[in-house]
Amino acid sequence: MPPPTPPPPQRPRTGFWIAIACVLMLLALAFLAVTGGVVHLVVRGGSSGGAEETEETADVAETRTIEHEHFTFAYPATWFDLSDGEILQDSDGVAEVADVDIDPEDFDELATNSLTVYSFDSEFHAVVTCRTQATWIGFSWDESDDPQELDEVTVGGRELPAHRALGTHDGEDVVGEMYCADAGDEVVQIVAETHGASELSPQIRAILDSWTWVEG
Repeated sequence: MPPPTPPPPQRPRTGFWIAIACVLMLLALAFLAVTGGVVHLVVRGGSSGGAEETEETADVAETRTIEHEHFTFAYPATWFDLSDGEILQDSDGVAEVADVDIDPEDFDELATNSLTVYSFDSEFHAVVTCRTQATWIGFSWDESDDPQELDEVTVGGRELPAHRALGTHDGEDVVGEMYCADAGDEVVQIVAETHGASELSPQIRAILDSWTWVEG
């Protein structure tokens, strides 16, 4: 009797499992690609508003420039240049900007923020001139306290004597500050005001930060 026929040899299944693994890997990659695209669209769609806000912020930050023989400074493009006012020029004023287009002849109408610059001959240096003229801070307010001398303030890289006065106008708090600088035989006097607050506004501070002196 012949011996029984041995069972056929089993084929190794390694290739089968490799094929299954490849299929699963492809499915995983396809899933990641789809979900990744969805996330990208969601993020992109959600960030579009931020881009518009940035553009709007850039628009708000646009500035114009006042140029004078002694100085230059930038102010918000939405503000008004009132430097051509007859009363201002008759008072040795050389520049005035404000966030409201006020009538320069109406002393009761005051802008929320304003910055005025005077330039005039003086026998005294800036320190004495600022000290004696600080009483003019808030001359058009309803009420103003006596001006107080401050520590020197840096404007355009120069340390300037400074004075401040607080008061009220139309029932609101108001603050004004004056700085003076020697410019040859002249004194440049800067007067900044903010109404509705007891501190100068960030817009005024930004103008002062942009200040550059023209060295002659």
